[in-house]
Amino acid sequence: MEYAQDLARAYREIRESRSDFLSVLVALVELKAPAVRGHARRVTFWALRLNDALGRPLPAENLRSAALAHDVGKLGLPDRLIEGWVAHDEEDRELIEAHPEIGAMLLGHVAAFEPWIPWVRHHHERWDGRGFPDGLAGEAIPLGARVIALANAFDYRMHGYGGEPAYTLAGTTAWLEQESGGALDPELTAAFLAMPLEALWANRMWLEEEAAR
Repeated sequence: MEYAQDLARAYREIRESRSDFLSVLVALVELKAPAVRGHARRVTFWALRLNDALGRPLPAENLRSAALAHDVGKLGLPDRLIEGWVAHDEEDRELIEAHPEIGAMLLGHVAAFEPWIPWVRHHHERWDGRGFPDGLAGEAIPLGARVIALANAFDYRMHGYGGEPAYTLAGTTAWLEQESGGALDPELTAAFLAMPLEALWANRMWLEEEAAR
């Protein structure tokens, strides 16, 4: 019994250290880009709620980690791009589109992250195949990446970033409907829009705190 307790304690400490490591990376991104402060935690919350609505096809701990870490690749970009997230020329666009690959490379140094690193790499793929970095389409995109992509799109639209204004909840849901089958998985979009978004959004500060735990 004592041995089992020691193993459980060791596993808990390892898991907590991984979570702390990801939190540090997210904090570094937010230091470089104050405009995205809270974004990773909110995306984590929405991704987990969508996973619940789908019947939890993804391991919650893996999804929580991947959603929290989805933008750590921004650390490999010039500060001017991280702060504004606006591409002024083709070179800027290529740099911005490299951030999922950079993130996957950084996270690849931790073997325990391997199961969900593809979700980070592919969170900017599009259902219609016109995304990046690999141009995957439809169900060839890992489910975890599609879930994070939807949560990411929702949060950016609600808060505004990269020169885009913040939208109302009604405007954001209308936009998600338009992007269904284009940028976003239509089945996931329908499940997301069926959630009680108005009530969840009204409690967003509490939700951010829960997602960060």
